[in-house]
Amino acid sequence: PQTDIVFLKVHKSASSTVMNILFRFGETHNLTFAFPLGGGFQLYYPHHFMARFVQGFSPRSPQRFNILCHHMRFLRPEVQKVVPSSAVYFSILRNPVQLMESSFMYYKGASAFSRVRSLEEFLSQPHLYYDPTKGDSNYAKNLMTFDFGFNPNAEVSTERVQLMVKAIESSFDLLLISEYFDESMVLLKEMLCWDLDSVVSFPLNSRDSSTKSSLSDSIVEKIKEWNRLDWEIYIHFNRTFWERIDRDIGREHMEREVRALRERQAELARICLQGTGSVAPKDIKDSSLRPLQHGGARILGYNIKQGLDKETEHMCRRLVTPELQYSSALYKKQFPPNPP
Repeated sequence: PQTDIVFLKVHKSASSTVMNILFRFGETHNLTFAFPLGGGFQLYYPHHFMARFVQGFSPRSPQRFNILCHHMRFLRPEVQKVVPSSAVYFSILRNPVQLMESSFMYYKGASAFSRVRSLEEFLSQPHLYYDPTKGDSNYAKNLMTFDFGFNPNAEVSTERVQLMVKAIESSFDLLLISEYFDESMVLLKEMLCWDLDSVVSFPLNSRDSSTKSSLSDSIVEKIKEWNRLDWEIYIHFNRTFWERIDRDIGREHMEREVRALRERQAELARICLQGTGSVAPKDIKDSSLRPLQHGGARILGYNIKQGLDKETEHMCRRLVTPELQYSSALYKKQFPPNPP
């Protein structure tokens, strides 16, 4: 199994669920994580990543970390200073239409969104509200382009799109697609030589459907136009995603693998969860399993069954622990606080 991994965690793209998979694998195999300095949750995002943002990194010491997966703005030469040269690089993309709708709800307090009542209002005259010089403008336009390290306000040209796509392809071994999450997990498992249980997950950091809004055709077109660079990246890698499945796995084999993954997930849900699945934040009984609530979104969580044996309870708890709590726990394990 591959143990040296770089995951570019793209905002609002099921990346918290992928992060949970990496946290569990790293914990099971006693791997080291490239944590943000002081145990924070982002690597000085939205600045471009620098190796010195990582706790325990020193240019003089050759120590490398196994897994780099916290939010960052990608900058490959700096990333290479932190992980072994054998590391596998992957990321995840999401349809920019749903991505923008999600971003609008989640980052309602961002400067571009705070003065409008709806996404529709923002898109009717985006330049009225969007100021590219503001430090949080990245949440409002071409968010994926930004996370990959490129300029989200650049002119859209065929040449620029080709250069961005080439740069991404030369840095990353695999790009997952969040709309095809299960297929993505099968591809990831194959590439990393992991077993099925390593990529089984429950959706984390997902929103209550009451805060999701349906979008008219005209809004969809406006979102695509406003996020043109993101749209071009997504269209390209959605195509190569399926080409890779056809080339490396085949559709029939993929269907079997996806079925096995879903069956195992359903089995774990029966073992671990109270009720049928995720619940509203107010209904989460164990406060240590309550995810951070942000913006106008209501982030769902889980309740674990009572009376499980110790080993099962530990397994179940890891599956549903929200990102911030899990990250803090692993940080304390890797950098134990000095006794007073």
